[in-house]
Amino acid sequence: MWDMSSFFAALLVYSIGTVSPGPGNLSIANTAMHYGRRAGFVLATGVISGSICWGMLTALGISAILVSSQSFMVWLKLLGAAYLLWLTVKAVRSALRSGDLAARPTRQHQRLRGYYLQGFGLHLTNPKAALTWFTVTSVGLSASAPQWRVYLLVVTCALLGVLIFSLYALIFSSRSAENYLNRARRSFDVICAGFYALVAIGFLLSLR
Repeated sequence: MWDMSSFFAALLVYSIGTVSPGPGNLSIANTAMHYGRRAGFVLATGVISGSICWGMLTALGISAILVSSQSFMVWLKLLGAAYLLWLTVKAVRSALRSGDLAARPTRQHQRLRGYYLQGFGLHLTNPKAALTWFTVTSVGLSASAPQWRVYLLVVTCALLGVLIFSLYALIFSSRSAENYLNRARRSFDVICAGFYALVAIGFLLSLR
């Protein structure tokens, strides 16, 4: 018998983890704020693509093997920390740049593939993403669950991720909120830079 309460509990766990501030949604918000809705949506697509990769690896049992490898986790944390520190530098440079959001550089819209790869790499190099999927599957599925339920859970979570990340891109690219965002732009850049740096330091300290 299928325990629907556990399935919906897993969806709740995934939704809370996705809505709460993290490198992925902060990057989407920051990109949408500076470069517009299209850039935000493309970066969100990259983030959810990375999430789906971890979800499918979990469904296939491959991520359990990878995460149990100490050397793999060390390299993943090093890559994740390096990537987050690069994003920290970008956020600091943005905070120091003058001008408001009306002067968004239009040339950035021509580099949509870069936004996708940024989001994809951000989520794929985040070891917490793998652990989140372990939590979701352990809450939502029993050991005897058929494979189709695993895939159903992954697909449902992916759809929730698309909705949540798209809302971040939509809200922070809204022209109606532009006056407020212009005032808060530098503060938000500083917050993003600080958050990225703290998570990167956390990854490095966990190697000890």
